[in-house]
Order: sequence, then structure tokens, then C-alpha cells
Amino acid sequence: MPSVFKNFICLEGIDGSGKSTQIVALENLFKSKGLEVLKIREPGGTEISEAVRKILLDPEHKGKMSDITELLLYNAARSQLLHEVVKPALKKGVAVLADRFAYSTLAYQGYGRGLNIDMIKNLLNITCGDFFPNKTFILDIEISLSRERQQKDKNRSKADRIEQEENEFFERVAHGYRTIARENSGNCILLNAANSPEDIFKLIVNHLNS
Repeated sequence: MPSVFKNFICLEGIDGSGKSTQIVALENLFKSKGLEVLKIREPGGTEISEAVRKILLDPEHKGKMSDITELLLYNAARSQLLHEVVKPALKKGVAVLADRFAYSTLAYQGYGRGLNIDMIKNLLNITCGDFFPNKTFILDIEISLSRERQQKDKNRSKADRIEQEENEFFERVAHGYRTIARENSGNCILLNAANSPEDIFKLIVNHLNS
């Protein structure tokens, strides 16, 4: 799913991998160079997408929501975000920094939930078309370290529906991310999230400049 836009960058990885830290650092770097920047998160970013986010992450829906419903809701939120925010920004030349995008669906609903990968890829093609990150940095982290970081995060609220999944689920998701990086080496870069934020940022910048 190659992108026709060269200023669409995504950070992927399970919670605790440090995505938000790197996005803030990239935002500051781009702004220091006089570039206009838009940060987005998935799911969310519009009134409709944020409403879908609440449904998806509500712990009250744990054990009730079907995997296919989850898959379609994530893509519904993504479609609205693309239509309302991302497409107009990219067409204006604004740099878009995404905290998760379509590869999250492959990792979580494909490898995590066990849904058909080809079906998901077809759905992503319908949802995204040419509007796909030209560079995706996947922060790879051990589940134990992910849990440890989340427990230390004083700003983190009660675990949402996805965060309440067992470690085995996140092991499948992490494996999925590694597989995605291997199969999409042209636009995906796998980085060790156990490294310092400063070292990770240097690697990201080096890849963007290469």
C-alpha cells in the first residue's frame, strides 16, 4: 500500500513502546524547520471518530463486541478521519504524524484476533486508498517491559477494553508487527523500543533523511 504523499509518517507499536514521545519529538523538529505539522491518533481525531473510539475502548463492551464489529468500527473511524482531516492536510502539504494507522488493524485484528489477513488488507485498501503513511516506524517491545512502563505511567487512567487483554494477545500482536515490518521493508522500519528515547529518535531522523 504505497503512498503518493511523502510527508505522512506513522508510529506503531503496543502500548508502552514510546510512540507518543517520538511523535512529540518529531513535531518539534518539523516545526523548528518551519514546517506545518498535524498530529493525529487512532482511533479518534474527529467528532465521529472520537465517538467510535469510546465505543471501541469502553471496558463495559469487553466480551460483548464481535471481532468483525471491532474491525469495521476501527476502519469506520479511520475513514472519517481521512475524509475530514488527513486528506485535506496532505493535499495542502502539511506533514501528518500519526499515532497508529492501518498497520494497527493488521497487527491487532489480524494477528491478535486471528481474522483473515487478506480480508483486512482488502478492507484497508477500500478505507485508505493512496492515503497511507510513506514511512512507518514500529517500536518493538517485550510485553513485560510494556506492562512495566504502563504501571509506572502516573498519567494513565483505568485500562480500556483492549488494554485488558491477556499477555498472549499482545504477544500475537507484537509478532504481527514484526511480520508486517519484514513484509513491508520498503516503508516500515522496526526499532527496538528498549533503547533510550534519544537513541530511537536519532534512528528515526536518520531514516527520514536517507
